Amino acid sequence: MPFSATASAGAKAKRCWVSARVDEGAATPGDLSVALPPLADVLFVVAGSEHAREMAPLLDEIGETVTADQPHDDLVAALRRWGPDGIATYSERMLEPAARLAASLDLAFHTPATAAVLRDKHAQRRRLREAGVQATPSVVVTRAADGPAALDEVGVPAVVKPRRGEGSRHTHLVCDARSGARVIADLLAEHSFPLVVEAYLSGRPSGPFGDYVSVESAVCDGEVHHLAVTGKFPLLEPFRELGHFWPASLEEGERNEVLDLTTAALHALGVTTGVVHSEVKLTPEGPRVIEVNGRIGGLINELAVRACGTDLAALVARIALGEPVDCPPLEPTRVYFQYHNAPPPAAIGLEAIHGAREVRRLPGISSYRSYGPPPAPLAGGVVTTWFDALCGDADDHAGMLAVLDEALQRLSFTFTLPDERLTVGAGALRSVPGPTAAAATAPSGAGAS
Repeated sequence: MPFSATASAGAKAKRCWVSARVDEGAATPGDLSVALPPLADVLFVVAGSEHAREMAPLLDEIGETVTADQPHDDLVAALRRWGPDGIATYSERMLEPAARLAASLDLAFHTPATAAVLRDKHAQRRRLREAGVQATPSVVVTRAADGPAALDEVGVPAVVKPRRGEGSRHTHLVCDARSGARVIADLLAEHSFPLVVEAYLSGRPSGPFGDYVSVESAVCDGEVHHLAVTGKFPLLEPFRELGHFWPASLEEGERNEVLDLTTAALHALGVTTGVVHSEVKLTPEGPRVIEVNGRIGGLINELAVRACGTDLAALVARIALGEPVDCPPLEPTRVYFQYHNAPPPAAIGLEAIHGAREVRRLPGISSYRSYGPPPAPLAGGVVTTWFDALCGDADDHAGMLAVLDEALQRLSFTFTLPDERLTVGAGALRSVPGPTAAAATAPSGAGAS
C-alpha cells in the first residue's frame, strides 16, 4: 500500500505510495482516493499481483504508479527522480519494504529495525520482555520434532501461529500437549513458514463484549498521542474477529492502564512516527499486550470518520509529510459500531445475501454493504474473513447491542461448502464451531495472545 510525503504549508508535495496488495491494506482504495490527493501528489509503488493490475485504473485516478518489481537500487533511483517528500504504508506486509525505501531516501518512517520487530511476533515478544514491559513466554518452532519441547516450555493452553502473519491466519489455540504437537506438525507439513508457540493470555469475564480492545495512536517525533480505545465483539473460535465499536466499554481506571501499557510498548519497540494499532488483552491480572501493528487498524478508518469526522488515512499522510498535526483523544458522543459476519470455516463461496434491503431501513443502521457481489469465493479455514460490513450507531452500548441483534435477525446467507450449500441466519453464525478440534475445548474468554 502506500508511502506518503509533505511540503511547505499550502503547497502540494509529492509522495510515494507502496501498493503491492491493495486488497489487503488497512485502508481501502476508496479511503485513499479521498484522503491523499488534497494533501500531496501521489506515487504508488505497485507489485505485479493480479489484484494490483485490476486496481490499476483506480490507482491511475489517484496518482502515478511505478513497479516495485525491480532491484532496490533501481527503484530508489526512480523515486529520487520523482522527488518524494514522505512515505507511508497502510499494509502490514509492506512495512519492511517501506522502511528500507525510507532509509534509502532519508524519509521519516519506522526504521528497518523497528519495522522488522513489528512484523516478527517472536522478536516483538522478546523486545517487550527485555524492556521490562511484559514477559509472555514465546518459542520459535521450525521442526515438528521440536513442538513438544516448545509446548512444555510455554505451557498449555498455548497459541500456535505463524511468526509473521495477519488476520489470525493459521492461528490455533491448543489446550493440551498432544493436540498442540499435532497442530504444529500439521502446519509445518503444509507450510514453509516458522511458527511461534506462546503462552495463552486468558481474558477476564467481559460479556457481552470481547475480552480485548485496540488502541489507535499517533506518534509524532517520538511523542505518543492516543486517539481512541476501540472495543471489540466476542471472538469466534479460534480467533476470528467480528468487528469493533467506538468507544470501548471500560471503566476509567482500566482504560488508563491500557493506555499506559500501550505507551510503554511503543517506546520499547522503537516507534517514533506514524499511526499505529495496538491490541490489548483484558486479563484478571490487568491489561496485557497481544501485539503492536505499525499501521492503522483494519477498516478502523471508516469508524473514525463516521464517529468523529477524523480521517486516519489522511492523518498517516500528514505525519509522513512532516505537517504539524493536532492529535487530541477522539471522543464520540454516541457509540458507533462496525460489525462483520464471519462465514463458516468450511465455506468456499458466498452464494447469496438475504435481507440486506430490510436491514438498511432499520433505525440505528447507517449502512450495510458486501465487499463483492455474490457469488464470490471465500478463503475458508483458520483466518478472519470479512465479506460484509454492518455499520450503525446508538445512544449507548446497550442500545448498540439491541440495534445489532435486530439487524442480525433479518440477515441470512447462502454459502457454498465442499459438498453442499448452506443457508444460515447471521445470528446463528455467531455460534458456528471453529475449524479445529484443538479449539473445541478452549477456555472461556478465548482470545488471541
